[in-house]
Amino acid sequence: MNQDRQVYQWSKRDRRLHLLPALPLLVFYAVTLYLLALNSLYLVVFILLWLATNLSAIRICAGCPYRGRYCPGLCQLFIAPFLSTLIIKANSKKPRSQSFKVDLALLGVFGIGSYLFAFYWLFVLYWSEYYVIVLVLLGFLLLYMTLSFFLLCPKCGYNDICPMARVHKAFK
Repeated sequence: MNQDRQVYQWSKRDRRLHLLPALPLLVFYAVTLYLLALNSLYLVVFILLWLATNLSAIRICAGCPYRGRYCPGLCQLFIAPFLSTLIIKANSKKPRSQSFKVDLALLGVFGIGSYLFAFYWLFVLYWSEYYVIVLVLLGFLLLYMTLSFFLLCPKCGYNDICPMARVHKAFK
């Protein structure tokens, strides 16, 4: 993994640029939380899925070469970088490629699962009244994913083993 190699040094410009994917995601979360709060059970499940996403990312963050420095995951509204420094010792062994794949799979299941859960209930509950809002939220989420793919993936600390990095390299 990239821990033993020179890692990308984030500039101030990078940090500002990485706020760009956070903006549509922040709008998505704010509106989704508001709409799901009207039916509190759905809000609780959505928040639990978000927390599960962060908990599944803790071990990934623990082995990241950017740990303790600027983290682009913060712009993705993750708290896992903070949690990893609190829960996992800095001198713990570095994750193996196999455990990384398991952790990444869990992250994907919970991350994509939270978005699918939100859109399922937004569609069921609000499509007839607020179909434009539901479509705009989907657009914001797709914009976030596209911006993250092009702005964050190329500079990630796991470029050599992450499946999305392979997709990004093939896309380029």
